Amino acid sequence: MASMVMLFIYWGILGTTLQCLTSCDAENNISKDYLCQFTFFCQNHSGNTLEIALKGLGSYTFVSVLYDKGWYIKSSPNDKRNYTEKIKITTAIEIQELKKTCLGANNGIIIGHTNFGGIVAYDRQCPNCIKNYGGTNYPLEWNTKDYSKVVCKKCHRTYELENGIVENKQEGDVKLMKYPISYYNAVDKGMVISAKNRL
Repeated sequence: MASMVMLFIYWGILGTTLQCLTSCDAENNISKDYLCQFTFFCQNHSGNTLEIALKGLGSYTFVSVLYDKGWYIKSSPNDKRNYTEKIKITTAIEIQELKKTCLGANNGIIIGHTNFGGIVAYDRQCPNCIKNYGGTNYPLEWNTKDYSKVVCKKCHRTYELENGIVENKQEGDVKLMKYPISYYNAVDKGMVISAKNRL
């Protein structure tokens, strides 16, 4: 019995230590090079692909904003259907939030739910091309051989969405730019998705 108690205490201390280490490290992994400010009210759009991506392990979607005679959020999930959902934004509070929206380097983020690390938000631009060539027009696309990865058409690097690292990493390669994301129940607003790297 005493050995069971000691084992329980050991695992508790180990878990707490690991949590402290990873939470401190998590702050260091947040990109602040480009502004990310995005809020989406799920209750106004039932069955939307953004919320589905955050609920399913290994599910991700590309997110961008479009103004075309009205405001829209475009969402292209990694479900192999090659489909883009165009979500019309109509309420005053949503339009107000959308006008403040900045989606990283070039109007695009990737949100989803990793298998082991919870929900994530990454910039959709290739950080290595931005670093090596300048500019911000290097959009990542789904890797059609493995939809849990994205690929850059310019440099041909493949990134794993589970952890943001470059597959077959070379010296000097950097990870995907990561943004803080939350998915929570707001009073009077229902479930909200929020990705913000600055307050």
